[in-house]
Amino acid sequence: MNKQVKMFRKLNLRLTLLFTTISSIILLTMSFSYLYISEKDLKNTSYLSFSAEMNTFIANLEQQNTLTYEWLSKIEQNGKYLIAIYDNGTPLSYTRMARTEEQLAIISELITYDKDSYNNTTDVMGTSSTHYEFAYTAVNKSPYYVSLARIQKGSNTLTSIILYPTNALYQRLHSQRLRFIILNITGILLLFLVSLFFTRRLLRPIKQSQDKQTAFIASASHELRTPLAVILSSLSALRTSDSAMQSQFFNTIESESKRMSNLVNDMLTLARADSQTWSVSMKQEELDTILLENYEAFEPLAIQHNLSLSITLPEDPIPTCYCDKERISQVLAILISNAISYSKPNGKIKLSLNYTNSTYVVTVADDGIGISNQAKTHIFDRFYREDSSRSKKEHFGLGLCIAKEIIDIHKGKIQVCDTIGGGATFLVILPKL
Repeated sequence: MNKQVKMFRKLNLRLTLLFTTISSIILLTMSFSYLYISEKDLKNTSYLSFSAEMNTFIANLEQQNTLTYEWLSKIEQNGKYLIAIYDNGTPLSYTRMARTEEQLAIISELITYDKDSYNNTTDVMGTSSTHYEFAYTAVNKSPYYVSLARIQKGSNTLTSIILYPTNALYQRLHSQRLRFIILNITGILLLFLVSLFFTRRLLRPIKQSQDKQTAFIASASHELRTPLAVILSSLSALRTSDSAMQSQFFNTIESESKRMSNLVNDMLTLARADSQTWSVSMKQEELDTILLENYEAFEPLAIQHNLSLSITLPEDPIPTCYCDKERISQVLAILISNAISYSKPNGKIKLSLNYTNSTYVVTVADDGIGISNQAKTHIFDRFYREDSSRSKKEHFGLGLCIAKEIIDIHKGKIQVCDTIGGGATFLVILPKL
C-alpha cells in the first residue's frame, strides 16, 4: 500500500470521526433534552394523578363514621396503595394486620415526618382536615408518593398515611432511558457508517485528481526522457564524429529539441487549464471563416501526404459565434493534424460546418485506421495512445485533451464516432451564447 492510499484512508477516517462527533453531539443533545422533558412530564402527571386521588380519598374518609375492612381494601385497589390509619395515635387493627413489618417501619418514619408541612386545610360540617403529599425514599431505598392527613373530629384525631409505591414508574423511566441509549448508540454507529461512505465519495474526485496528476507527471517524465536521451547521445557522438556525420546529429538534436519544446508547451497549456488561469478572448466570430482559414493552412500538408482535404460550408449565412478565435483554431489544427497523421495514403479528410437549433457543429472526418470502442472512452485522457499504430513520434497524446479543455471553456462538447466505411469522425458542438 503506497503512501498516497494510506494518506487518503487516514483523511477519510479523520473526516468520518469529525462528522460523526459533531452529528453525535447534536443527536445526544436533542435526545437527552427530549428524554428530560418526557421524564419530567411523566413524573408530574403521575404525581398530579396521585394528589387528585388523595383529595378524593380524604374527602371520603372525612365522611366515614365507620371504617370497615371492605372499604379500606377497596381503597387500596389490590395493593396499589398502602394505607395505615391511626386513631389518636393508636393504629387500627386493619393497619396492624394488613401491613408487614417493613411497611410498618416505613410508616413509623413518616408519622413524625415534617409535621408542620400539612396544607390544603378543609372544614366540612365541623370536621377539619389537613393533608400533605410528597415524594419520599425510604431507608431501604424504595421510592414512594406519600399522603399524610390529619382529620380532626371533635376530640378525636384520625391520622392516615397512604403510600403509593413508584417502583413501576421508575422501572418505566429506566426502560425508556435504556431504549434511548440503545437508539443513540445505533444512531451513532449508523452516522459513522454513513459518514464513512459519504466522505469516501467526497474524497474520491480529489483522489482521482491526485492519481491523474501523478500519472501525468510520470507520463511527462517518460516522454521527456526519450528526446533528452537522444539529444545527449547525439551530443556525445558529435565529439568523435567526422564533419559529414555532424550535420546529421545537429539535425537530430534540433528535431528532438522541437519535440521537447512542443511537449513542454502542451503541458503548460494543460497546467493553466487546471489552475483556471487560461486566458480567453471571447468575441463574436464567423465560424465558417475560421474553418476556411484552417482548411487553407493545412491543404499543402495534406497534399504532401497524398491526402484529399475538402470542406463543406453552409450555403446560407449563419450567425456569428461567441468564441475565442485563436483557441477554436487551435482545436481545429489538432483535429486536422491528427487526421492527416493517421490517414492512409490517398485517403480523404472532410471538414464541414452546420448550424441547427442555435447550435454549431464542426465535423472533421477521415477514412484512416479508426478508433476502437474501448479507446473512445479514453481518447481525451492525457498521454493516452491506443497502440503503437497510433503512437506517432510527433504525438504525445495531449492534443485531444487540450482540445477538450478548450471546448469545455466554451461550454461545448467534443465527441468521436466512426466514419461510415472506416475511419474516425470528430464532432465539435458549440452553443450559440
